[in-house]
Formats: sequence, structure tokens, C-alpha cells
Amino acid sequence: MKNNAVRNILLGLLVTGLVAAPGILHAQESPSQSVDGISILGSVLLSVLHVPLKLVTCVGTQTGAAVAYTATFGVPGNYDGGTNGKQIGEVANRSCTGNWIITPGQVHTDYQ
Repeated sequence: MKNNAVRNILLGLLVTGLVAAPGILHAQESPSQSVDGISILGSVLLSVLHVPLKLVTCVGTQTGAAVAYTATFGVPGNYDGGTNGKQIGEVANRSCTGNWIITPGQVHTDYQ
């Protein structure tokens, strides 16, 4: 059982690293800022905390939106004279968009 837990943790770190790679590469394309080791360490630590919370928020909102959409299917809404489905979809979409990885540049500018 311990081997499964360790394997799952390592797999999660691998996936996080693969997801982080495009964000880190994109951050390097922007104008260079003096990013020190503390910013990189802060980026890693904050991203390790942020990614699972963002994932839970995304999945929870998607689930809630699916329930709300199903419960109000065909009910007239206030959104452009149609149903509330479009608005429910936009809310669910916003919870999963945005930055998932906190870059060293963000840490550097926020905690100078």
C-alpha cells in the first residue's frame, strides 16, 4: 500500500512537471527579470499547493454546473432571452481557465 502511495505521489509530481513546462517556457520568453533561487523555490512550493486546489475547484465547479444545467434544462432565463445554460457554461469555464502554475516571475514581482 505504501508503494502505491509513493507511486501516486511521484506520478502526480511528474504530471505537474509536464504541465508546468509550457508555462515556465512561456515565462522565459517574456522580458527578462532578475529571478533568484528563492523565487524559483517559491514558485515550486506555491505551485504544488495551487495545482491541487485549482483542480478541486475546477472539478467541483464542473460538477455543480452539470447539476445546475440538468436541473434547469429548458427553463427560460435572463441571459440574452434564452436559457441559463450559456451562463452556467461560462461560469464553469472560468473556474478551469487561467494560470495553473505559479511562475518564478510572478513570485518575484509579488514578493519583492
